[in-house]
Amino acid sequence: MAVPTTFQNVVQLQPVCIGHSLDPSADGIIAAVILSSALGLVIWLVFAFVRPRYRQLYATREWFPQQDLRAKRLSPSISSFLFPPLPLVPPIPTDVSNAGRSVTTDAKLFPSDEQLTQRVLWVSLLVAIGWAIIGVGGALPLYLVSTPCLAQSIGAPQYSGVFSTIQDLSLLRLLPLLNNGDTPISILTTIREVVNGTDEASKARLRILILTVLTIALSTLPALGFVLREFSRLVSFRSRWLEIRCGGKEMGWLSARKAPGFANWGEKRMKDHLIKLGLSSFLEGTSRRSGRSRQATAPSQSYWNASQNSENSGFEVDVQGLFSVSDTHNLALLIAERDDVVHNLEVAETKYISSFKLATPEPSIANLEIRPQQTLPTEKSEMPDRPHISRPRALIGSRPRQHPRRHNPAHGHSSLAPTSFVAPSQYYKLRGLRNVNGGRLRDGSSTPVSLTDSIQQRIVGSRFQEVNRDSTVLDQIPLGSRIKLEKDGVMWPSSPSPEPIPDPRYHGPSHTPGSTSGNSGTSGTEYVTVEGSVAHDNSISAEWVDLLREVDFGGSPIAGPSNVLLRPPQPPEVPPARPRPRPVESPSSDHRETFPLRNKGQHLPSEAITPPHLRLQPQQPFVRPASGLDYDDLGAVYTEINQWRSRLKTINSQIADAQQDCYVDIAEGARIKGWIMIGRGLRYLPGIEVIEGRAKEDIRWDVLQNEPTLLDSIAMWAVILVVTLLLVAGMTIASSLALGTAPNISYYLPFFQSLSLHYGLASGIATTLAPAAAVSVFVTIAVSIINWTTQWSRSASVSAVQFFALKLTCTILTFAVAVWTVVAGALLFALEAFNEGVGLAPTIAAGSVYMGAFALVIVISAAVIVPGLLLLQPFQLWTVLRSEKDALTPRQRFRAVYPRCYNLPYASGASVVGMVFGSGFSLVFPLVGPAVVALLFLSLIAHRFLIGYVYVRTRSQTGGLMQIWLLKCLASILMLQPLLLGLVLLSWQLWIEGLALLCFSLVLLLVVELFTASKVRTQSAHSLEPGTRGSLEAFSDTARPSTHSDVSDENISNHSSPRRVRGSIASVLEMMSLTLAVMPPTSRHRGPLPLPTETLDDLTATERAARTHPDAPPRLPLLPFADHAEEMSGIFYAPELLAPQPIIWLPNDSAGVARSQAEDLEKYHEIHVTLDVRTQDDVLPLKRRLTGRSTRSTRSKQ
Repeated sequence: MAVPTTFQNVVQLQPVCIGHSLDPSADGIIAAVILSSALGLVIWLVFAFVRPRYRQLYATREWFPQQDLRAKRLSPSISSFLFPPLPLVPPIPTDVSNAGRSVTTDAKLFPSDEQLTQRVLWVSLLVAIGWAIIGVGGALPLYLVSTPCLAQSIGAPQYSGVFSTIQDLSLLRLLPLLNNGDTPISILTTIREVVNGTDEASKARLRILILTVLTIALSTLPALGFVLREFSRLVSFRSRWLEIRCGGKEMGWLSARKAPGFANWGEKRMKDHLIKLGLSSFLEGTSRRSGRSRQATAPSQSYWNASQNSENSGFEVDVQGLFSVSDTHNLALLIAERDDVVHNLEVAETKYISSFKLATPEPSIANLEIRPQQTLPTEKSEMPDRPHISRPRALIGSRPRQHPRRHNPAHGHSSLAPTSFVAPSQYYKLRGLRNVNGGRLRDGSSTPVSLTDSIQQRIVGSRFQEVNRDSTVLDQIPLGSRIKLEKDGVMWPSSPSPEPIPDPRYHGPSHTPGSTSGNSGTSGTEYVTVEGSVAHDNSISAEWVDLLREVDFGGSPIAGPSNVLLRPPQPPEVPPARPRPRPVESPSSDHRETFPLRNKGQHLPSEAITPPHLRLQPQQPFVRPASGLDYDDLGAVYTEINQWRSRLKTINSQIADAQQDCYVDIAEGARIKGWIMIGRGLRYLPGIEVIEGRAKEDIRWDVLQNEPTLLDSIAMWAVILVVTLLLVAGMTIASSLALGTAPNISYYLPFFQSLSLHYGLASGIATTLAPAAAVSVFVTIAVSIINWTTQWSRSASVSAVQFFALKLTCTILTFAVAVWTVVAGALLFALEAFNEGVGLAPTIAAGSVYMGAFALVIVISAAVIVPGLLLLQPFQLWTVLRSEKDALTPRQRFRAVYPRCYNLPYASGASVVGMVFGSGFSLVFPLVGPAVVALLFLSLIAHRFLIGYVYVRTRSQTGGLMQIWLLKCLASILMLQPLLLGLVLLSWQLWIEGLALLCFSLVLLLVVELFTASKVRTQSAHSLEPGTRGSLEAFSDTARPSTHSDVSDENISNHSSPRRVRGSIASVLEMMSLTLAVMPPTSRHRGPLPLPTETLDDLTATERAARTHPDAPPRLPLLPFADHAEEMSGIFYAPELLAPQPIIWLPNDSAGVARSQAEDLEKYHEIHVTLDVRTQDDVLPLKRRLTGRSTRSTRSKQ
């Protein structure tokens, strides 16, 4: 064969031994270690600096869960996240007799799934440490001590490329010494049995025998025993979790498609049928009784006693709860529309509240933004610079407060109605009302009001009115003059006497005399008029400055509901006056002037001017619109509030009617999608799908409403197959690029010639770091698409979908990434053997060992970077900051910072790949072991912080179901180590060692399968009692009746169904109790299911959400009542059926406008409102929301 000139030049490059020089592959591996470590260190440092500054993302467990389960707050030091007050390995207690006493006790006795994942990482780390010690301390000396390097035992390749010096640290250094001369090898044609006069073949055979013993006795068997011991521990924990924590109960979903015989069955009829078949001991809302009463569980009773009571019921299959799921599509659309209405209403209310701020009662310039005025140079020289006046403090104790607990004292003692600031408060005042108490009309007839009185009670204010054109006073009234209605019914000009202005020392500027007329003498209120104030004391008026005239307020009103309260324009010669005494003596240091402008024109010494932060005011501050706003702008905002408020009332009524229709459908059996059941032994019911999460949050309500079809499943598997094939293609490309400098590869793959011709650092990075980065990108994209595609699954459980995604992810990462990378590289390495047809098996085996260097680079590149990215979460950080910046209302901020839950498929991907590479190459290529140890150790450190401080448990727990499966997979991949080594030895015709390792790997896999199956084995349906089996058969016959079966009276009987009436039903509880005879259990009788989660819905638990914020105090008083989410926790109807009327969530402000709006909405519109809680003073005196249960209890007491 003719050899090109280019390759003839390349052949002249001779390989070197390790320690003498470096080649491109060695340069690339060193560069990968340095660059990946540097980049990972930068990521960890960035996280250490930003962590204390963004508690809304990196400290969610310090403020989001309930107070008893919150993590201890970390110090803001940089390294505090490395040493949190959390155990590195969460313990698993075996004594659970105290279960159920408190939430903190349950959290210690039953670790969460996230904490069990931390234990799995710890077990993997210990196994990897054992592999690293045996590989570096045992296998590596076998390869290096008294053995020639590859440059000495193998000649130069025929065409191009060389064996890297890094391969001297692998099994490949021993393989050339095993050639007995009978097996022709293509690439290794110049292998020499005798090196420097020494026969190395016999020594190599002895070393292989020692390596086999190390693999079986010291590497695989101890690791297998350790993993299976942890597997047994987790299985025992799950058994205790099922029997004690869950009370032996299960939750299942029975689709109407799998039980067509129950179509058009009402819920009561379904319950009666289960009791008749003996499959239920008690079901609420039935007409049948099984003779056994439901045993109540006291709150002090532990789960242990509750499970014992449940076991003594005598029913192997006991359905204790049944809830029908009807079609709620239209209702869901209405609730989505109502969410938009609530959002717009809260936005409008927030804009309105933010339009005001506190101002000082004195006509001050201290708290106002004053426009800079153009002054002449002479005026600047004559007037000295004024010191900056800060916000004055209110004079404490100047006047006793009527409501000291109110944060805003101005509104606390005011007698005004909730302030509107759109028109004078008299415009909204209701007159002539009778029989009104607390905003509600009482029974009884009101006193009739005559037409004349009703007309005279109208406030004409600034309205335009017309007078009789024939009147003699028509010519005397200028156009636009104020007129009023006299007692005789004639329009007449209003008297020129000005309306009294409230004294700003005691009342805010929005106060009007009409609200307290006739009571000024008793209440101590003083009113001053312009004339009275002028005539009060003419001698002292010159000492006071009218800031209304001398200060430019930007065209905005000072305060109050309208311009009626503003002082009329004063003539220049009559200065405004205030009823304050003139100081006789010179002020002392304790009685200095608050405002220097009062002594305008007089020279004051510097010590007579009080510093800005010490200036006090004798009255409380008042509320005024913000600068730049006038009443037209505020009126537009309030009009928007009225619009959305009216729409909210309308849609609330529509949703109540739709909910009532759905409850009637459930009672009649119309449009039923299926049934959710709770009880013991539900897995034996035909067609049932067990929901492992056993919580509301684990139910996929959208799937229950629209169950995926077979076409959806086909589309899902098609997408998964295409993604897997593309990933396999990407791994093939990355593997071929990693072999760019391997012997003779560039001859058969010409596009790699540039890598073979130019040795150096660039060539090394291109063949090591570049393909490793490509693998990371391909894997990330593939895992993201697969996790998204699994949402098309037909499973009704969220945990089942996550479990399915975990299985797919681990399987694809194991075979399509780890295994296929080695296989593809080995096949590409043997291109010459395929071409020549000789030495195929040994060459493929050598190629598989050669790919250990690429596996090392992949693990090294992920060891520091991946745990750092898990901690930093850059995309989530960007999303949270952007959403928080765009948020306007408290609900928007709450949703912007709502924490994420733990995603096991994403978090465990790198660890799975590392363990697969470690199991296969820890002895064949010993440098892989320490890299896997570094990856697992940093992942464990990151997981301890993430699980303890970042990820919240908003999803339900499964009792370690997925963690048990991970341990089984870990035990199974232990076979890769003896399998790979056995195949390599068999290819080199070492039959005894190879067959021993191969048989050992198969036996290991068989033992793992049998052991795990025996541990997780459950009781089959054939082991049930004959009576139970007969009941199940009858249930199956009814659920799926044959076409020729007779219809019994049970099937044709029509139960009485409630009429579809429209009425005023107080709440969802009344709908359920009146329509279905179902009531949620009280906290005293509430069972172990559903399992509690840390989910916080801001629509059903708005009061708790208002107290859940990174800036909220860590300890707040508990709510005096159970919110809607807690009351409905035991009811498993569709969320739309349980949706209450929303609670408006408003921001809290120092001016008290939010509180006045909350009082207005609750008092006059019956819309519940809660305020954002940031401090202890923000906690409002919450009253229990009247539910159906409390309403009925109140009526019964009466």
